[in-house]
Amino acid sequence: MKPFEIQLQGKPYTIKLKSFGRVDINGTTQYIRSLPHRNILFIPMEYDLPIPEGKVMLTSGLFRTHLVVDGVDQITGKPYTPISKVPFWGYIFAILDLTMCLGGGMLPALLAFLAFYLTLKVSATETYPVGVRILLSVVLLAGGWLILLLLAVLMSLALG
Repeated sequence: MKPFEIQLQGKPYTIKLKSFGRVDINGTTQYIRSLPHRNILFIPMEYDLPIPEGKVMLTSGLFRTHLVVDGVDQITGKPYTPISKVPFWGYIFAILDLTMCLGGGMLPALLAFLAFYLTLKVSATETYPVGVRILLSVVLLAGGWLILLLLAVLMSLALG
């Protein structure tokens, strides 16, 4: 993560994510796992940074960690919806996504985790209407299972 230069109530802050689960705030290193955080089921999704002048947190992204300052994602510039806003139907779809692990092996587990994560993120975002979010959750679930079935057919054909 590139260093972020932010100002909160006139105080400058430099925030940089470092290796081995550490974050550097104005030269002081904090271990991410020791910070207050919020989990979705068993996955830590949001970490609060110890900056008293504002609400600053690190959030899990699919490929990178995002910095959110006072409700605005500093990478995208868009408002951030807290993961605590996942509706009940989002959890239902996320748990159904985990059923892909029943296929056994690393690939089904990877697809299940990816669909699980994306379903939680999609269902929590408020940039789309509820109907679109439900449709995207259905597509993630059905698409994951379709990929698994196609891979099973291809493997059975390859093995003869």
